[in-house]
Amino acid sequence: MFANARVFYMAVWRNWLIMLRYKLDFAFGMLSSALFGVGMLLFALAFDSALLERTLGTTNWISFMIFGVAYQIWQGVALWSSADMFRDELRSGQIDYTFTCAFSRYGYIICNIVARAVLDTFGFIPMFAVGVWFTRSTLTLDGLALGLAATALSVASLSQMGACFAALVLRHQQVSSIFSLFNFAFQMLTGMFIPLQLLPEALRVLGIVAFPQSLGMDLLRHYLMGTRTLLVLPVEWLVMLAQFVGLGLLARMAVRRLERSARDQGLHYL
Repeated sequence: MFANARVFYMAVWRNWLIMLRYKLDFAFGMLSSALFGVGMLLFALAFDSALLERTLGTTNWISFMIFGVAYQIWQGVALWSSADMFRDELRSGQIDYTFTCAFSRYGYIICNIVARAVLDTFGFIPMFAVGVWFTRSTLTLDGLALGLAATALSVASLSQMGACFAALVLRHQQVSSIFSLFNFAFQMLTGMFIPLQLLPEALRVLGIVAFPQSLGMDLLRHYLMGTRTLLVLPVEWLVMLAQFVGLGLLARMAVRRLERSARDQGLHYL
């Protein structure tokens, strides 16, 4: 009995030391836990048809939710697939070959994201089709084309952000809690499940400026469901183009810095 108690104590102490070793991950994990409880209170607002009508001009909360859930498939591919790819390469030992081959690491990341997106399209189409079915009273071919174009542009911007996250994985090792915090923000501050118009102005502006999926989903719902947009239509498209360019430059800088670090220090320290 006493021996088992000592084993239990040592197991707890060992895991505690491991957890504290990655202080940034630990701090963000605690913060994410607190914010998640607050987010669940807001989540219930998405099912209020009367609130949706006053806010967005539609009572079709079914399609509103389905499009948000379906968008998570593209978001997951764009943001996390490259980070997961590098984790796998670290475990398999392939990472050294990746950083010594004569090709662009930025191009390598983006090409792998696109390849993963092609495969995950099979998971997106059925769910998206259900949402489209419930918008048949407002659906047009032009609207469908424009909505998908807006989605594609926002996902392209998210892919640039995903390249930055991939670089973050190789520099700071354990960053899962940071990713959880970002994931919370992506769900609660982009209109994915809660109309962005319901949030305080400061959070609404943050969601529009910092997260490309906010306007991507806003335009998708506008063109398919006839909802009111957050901004004037031309402005939304211009903001999305600016996000793509800005995040693209940031991604190239992050990957270039990672390449210099890998060349000078190597990746054995991971």
